[in-house]
Amino acid sequence: MKNQWKYLVCFWLMAACTKETNKTTSENGVVTIRGQQYVLDWSDEFEYSGLPDSSKWDYETGYVRNNETQYYTDARIENCKVSNGLLHITARNDSFDAHPVTSASIETSGKKEFKYGLIEVRAKMPHLGSGTWPAIWMKGVNDYIVGWPKCGEIDIVEWVGKAPVVALGSIYSQAEGSTKYAERHWPYISLNSDFFTKQFHNYAIEWDSTQIKFFVDNNNYVTYTRQDLGVDWEPMMKAQYLKLNLAMGGIIPPIGGGGDIDYTKFPYTFEVEYARYYKRVR
Repeated sequence: MKNQWKYLVCFWLMAACTKETNKTTSENGVVTIRGQQYVLDWSDEFEYSGLPDSSKWDYETGYVRNNETQYYTDARIENCKVSNGLLHITARNDSFDAHPVTSASIETSGKKEFKYGLIEVRAKMPHLGSGTWPAIWMKGVNDYIVGWPKCGEIDIVEWVGKAPVVALGSIYSQAEGSTKYAERHWPYISLNSDFFTKQFHNYAIEWDSTQIKFFVDNNNYVTYTRQDLGVDWEPMMKAQYLKLNLAMGGIIPPIGGGGDIDYTKFPYTFEVEYARYYKRVR
């Protein structure tokens, strides 16, 4: 991936105008998306009220990674609720239970796993303000056995408030016999910050045994391949689970994490319209 940046920026600026995924449905429930046929295997449309559906989601709790500032709470409706057809994950500067900043991270671990197909989440990023770090991402279901990064990680999208025109699609992977892990990152650059913060967009991957294509709406802005990663692609051929979270602060390359937090703009809310998993029709 050594394309010239000038060419890529021009491509993204034009592509950013495309919003919806091309989709048609047949009578037998087969859906055609970007020329490929799928059937919907799992989804949460968030057409209910209260806490997220406990048959589909569990909670990650505590201070968990990347020196992030927030404390992830367990089933606290002030940080994570469904209303008006949307999932709302809200970071608050409220000192709940002696934790200055609280937020939520929900995941399908132990409830639903995904391997190959199309994973699509329609979401809107929080309002502008530095320190926010929402993410739609996946980890290998064997992470509690082999650990990270041997379990593999697919970041369908990450976004940080300090760089509001950029979204990032990434993977981390390490084969059992490798001495260091492989990582790949590629940005999608929008026309302006309103693109991510004032509009809902479809963030998706099309995943098979040989490649993972990353999309913002109908725009395939990067593809990572088995040929590129070599032996370290092996974790990408195993099942993963889905995570939705809003982190605050933290430090991690290449986007640097959320960074310094603007405390004057709390609360921050990450909104999700739906999460869907389609299996390919063979």
